[in-house]
Amino acid sequence: MFFYVRRAGIGMLLAVLICAGLLAGCGAISESAREPAVAEPSEEQLRQMAMLNQTADDMYQKVMQGDVAGGRAVLQQLGDQIPQLSYAGITSIEGMNALTSAVTEAKRVFNAVNLAPDAVQISAAQIRLATDALTHKAQPMWLQYYKLIQEDIERLSAASTAHDKKLAQSAAAQLGLRISVIHPSVAINRDPSDVEKLDSLISFISNQAKLPQVPFTQINNVLPELRQHIDKLFLRQEATAYLPIIDEQSPILWIVAIGSAIVAALIFAGWRLAKKDGGMVPVRKKDDA
Repeated sequence: MFFYVRRAGIGMLLAVLICAGLLAGCGAISESAREPAVAEPSEEQLRQMAMLNQTADDMYQKVMQGDVAGGRAVLQQLGDQIPQLSYAGITSIEGMNALTSAVTEAKRVFNAVNLAPDAVQISAAQIRLATDALTHKAQPMWLQYYKLIQEDIERLSAASTAHDKKLAQSAAAQLGLRISVIHPSVAINRDPSDVEKLDSLISFISNQAKLPQVPFTQINNVLPELRQHIDKLFLRQEATAYLPIIDEQSPILWIVAIGSAIVAALIFAGWRLAKKDGGMVPVRKKDDA
């Protein structure tokens, strides 16, 4: 037994189903668009962060001028200010913890019996960059480290290619130090998962470089991934090729436009089929015994 179905009807049915799916997707997007946005920091919060940043700058200037005692006193003021501030809308819990950890470590360094001037300056720089990251989210000062970090990576790559153990260890140590200076700032401005990946990559390179027999090939193999991740953190990555840039404010327009093209293609296909054999498609059905 044969049943006959119009091909045009099949095309139209598919078009209707596609439209229904698109409308459902638009509805889902509309629902997500109504979700509350992340709270913006208040004017009072911004004022307090600016004061914190100024205090950190005072500490940094004193340290760089050799006034460690004066820097220590200002550091104590920072330690008193930080717990009293609200970081909602400014940074994540991980970012806040990174700042407090930097201040806690700085106090240990500043109060060490055997004071290490280099360690004091590094601690002061960490905090100075971190407070700036709180107040200048779009263009924080730590972004200026991009070129220096790229140079460290190039030195490490050249040393690994030449199998120069001493130079590779020196470059890996310098790279690790550079990352440590900006680490609290990165944690303040970037996603925690991206910070964890950075830590993992730097830890791997550092551990490999310290081995008695340095595995140069393994170090070189991970450097491209490190370069790519550094570009991401510093907002230097290029946009993906051949993909349209969708305006987040009006994604529905893009969905409707793409969907309309699909529906038009299906309707046209249905029309073409309808012109053949009178639009009838034979469908065989097994006869009942």
